[in-house]
Amino acid sequence: MKDECTLLNHIRQTTEMGVDGINSVIQYADGTFRQALEQQRTEYNKIHDSADKLLRKHSGQPEDVGTFAKWSSELSSGLKTMMDSSQSNLANMMIQGNTMGVTKSMQTIRECDVHDHEVTSLANQLLATEQANIDQMKKFL
Repeated sequence: MKDECTLLNHIRQTTEMGVDGINSVIQYADGTFRQALEQQRTEYNKIHDSADKLLRKHSGQPEDVGTFAKWSSELSSGLKTMMDSSQSNLANMMIQGNTMGVTKSMQTIRECDVHDHEVTSLANQLLATEQANIDQMKKFL
């Protein structure tokens, strides 16, 4: 069974992918849409930093997102924005990324045998953030 460190690394990787996703589209955004993306990026960075602190507390080793996964995501985002860099398409891309984050997070939470309330709380904060991001992006469709 997986433990706190597995879940914390999942949180780190999910927020890392979230920041990378935002960074890949933010150059096409302006106004309130850009502000929303910047706010989401700030929230991801806070959660990532909290996961790092808890990982150190549990004597865990940080595991970053793999190079292939990052490259694949960047390539996909690049192609999608090259085809259509409209605000609606970018918002849709962000919703898809957040939805994948929610799904994978729920699976990982169920698989991990976590007893530390702080870790559980951070995982729930990530889920709430992902859902809030989805809701926020809907108005830009």
